[in-house]
Amino acid sequence: MKVQDASEKQAKPIDSRLMNGPLQDRHCTDIICCLLFIASFIFMWYIAITGYSLGKPERILAAYDSDGNACDLDLPDYPLLYFPIIHPDYYNKTVCVERCPANTSDTVKCQTNKNITSCPRDCTKVSVDTSTTFDFTSIDSMKNYVDTITSSVSKPENWICLYGSEPIFSRACFPSTALEILNQTSNFSSSIDLNRLTSWLYDLSIAKYIILASFFIAFGLGLIYMIILRFLGGLFVWLTILLYFVGISVLAGYTWDQHLYYLNDSQQSASAGSTNASDNAKALEYLFYIEIAWIAFSILVFICIFNKIRLAIGVVKTATLYVRDNFSVMIVPPVIGICLGVLWVWWIVSVVYIVGLGNIKGDGSTPFATVTFDNTTRNMVYYFMFGGLWKQAFLLALNQFIIGCSVCIWYFNQGPGQSYTGNLFQSIYWAFRYHLGSLAFGSFILAVVQFIRLMLEYAKYQAKQMSGDNKCTKCILDCLSCLVACFERFIEFLNKNAYIQIALTSKSFCPAAKDAFESIWANTMRYSLVSGIGSIFTFIGKLFVGFATVLFAYEIFIHAEPYKTDLASPIVPSIVCFIIAYMVAILFMSIYQMACDAVLTCFIYDEELNKQNGGMSAQHCPETLREWFDSTQSS
Repeated sequence: MKVQDASEKQAKPIDSRLMNGPLQDRHCTDIICCLLFIASFIFMWYIAITGYSLGKPERILAAYDSDGNACDLDLPDYPLLYFPIIHPDYYNKTVCVERCPANTSDTVKCQTNKNITSCPRDCTKVSVDTSTTFDFTSIDSMKNYVDTITSSVSKPENWICLYGSEPIFSRACFPSTALEILNQTSNFSSSIDLNRLTSWLYDLSIAKYIILASFFIAFGLGLIYMIILRFLGGLFVWLTILLYFVGISVLAGYTWDQHLYYLNDSQQSASAGSTNASDNAKALEYLFYIEIAWIAFSILVFICIFNKIRLAIGVVKTATLYVRDNFSVMIVPPVIGICLGVLWVWWIVSVVYIVGLGNIKGDGSTPFATVTFDNTTRNMVYYFMFGGLWKQAFLLALNQFIIGCSVCIWYFNQGPGQSYTGNLFQSIYWAFRYHLGSLAFGSFILAVVQFIRLMLEYAKYQAKQMSGDNKCTKCILDCLSCLVACFERFIEFLNKNAYIQIALTSKSFCPAAKDAFESIWANTMRYSLVSGIGSIFTFIGKLFVGFATVLFAYEIFIHAEPYKTDLASPIVPSIVCFIIAYMVAILFMSIYQMACDAVLTCFIYDEELNKQNGGMSAQHCPETLREWFDSTQSS
């Protein structure tokens, strides 16, 4: 039989020069996009420097009194904001004070305003004709006290209260009894308190060496998982398919059994005129026929895609071989991750300064500032937000290109009489020397879609503020957000395959994206199965590395000294170990996923190129894919 179905052929002949792998005769692609990308980055720096020199971020972070004055900035003699009454109903009544009062009998200086006409005083000295006992560590009791005295006394100074407080973030006075107050408003202290937090920190300090070791344990488990996939990946897939057929067969059998039960029940109750059992029996009979039809359809589909499933398993195994032969590629995602971290720290700090270019003032209703922008400043903020998305997408594109290009070079160095040659640095060189413009182009398209999605989320927030819970508006915006999210995933998938095409052919982004789309369209089932099976193994791999590392660490914590004696609880250190292990698993799986896609594309090209030259099989097949070829040709 033929190796490839007639329904899955390349849309057009492939450049014969690819017979020996990615083209070595390269040229710079999408130069204009590269120049625009560099110019946009320079413009982002210009905006950031403008924000650093002219922005006033300190006014964003300042606390504002009832007159809209910023404590410390507008009132340098009164640097701290004080809430005379700790209750949400009175958060618009604030005053800037010289220092935080230490107790109810303390005296402090304040800057009076429209709501606070007298400095805070000791509320307990106000005469109130009531038998109620007031506890000033309770906000409900404080509000009751205020309500009581304001019902008979109209002067503001008579209902402004002092309480013990301490400065927080050098901005506002924080009640000394904060944990008790939070306990009454949100049960905060029931979930965390200072003693428990101290205990957690102590446990982390005791377990620090095991936590550090969890990184290397997870790394080793990631390698073990790759070996498992290499030898047992096919078994996992076939077992999953078998369990699927067993499951739907058992379900059909159970449905028929229930049908017989209700059928017998309906015959016994026929004399009583009951029809419920008879209706149930008929419904279950129809459901059984539907399930049988589904089983038959599943078997037919399985027979049709049997070879494609085996090919997908071969691609998965080949991806593990690539990781084995190119272990240095493991450094690429961490380096890109560090660059992303630096980018977002710089971006967040810069945004604060850029927002500080707006008109910042307090409106007296809350202790926080309100910011308004003119058109120029608003456009600067929008551009900087888009620029951050573009730079993030570019770094992810760079990561995908380097890995994908490395896989392409590795693949075409396989086969009889060939041996692996190092290629990671060549991939990095090609990315920076020839294809930065194409990566910038693809990442620009993705950033545009992400920015539209972000603006839709902002529109949903604004619509909720203006029209409340308008279900029609909410439904329309949710549908638009869902459509844009789906389109974003499509662009991500197309971009990834376009970068593989660029690595192979040295084409610009648009022709490469067109070739990628045609290849996906002509081999839809292959790409779907490889993506689906790869995603399953990726998910299992993350869980395997994460939970196996935690289990290993947990056993040490509860059985080994000094951990089983000194640790108050192994839970928090185990959670930290899981987080570290999961991040390592993401590192492994990101390489693995890209390798699967690149191996499949290379295989399709290799297969078609040999067919164009009269051959029947791919020339550069690694051993894991050659097994598939040998079995299909022999059948």
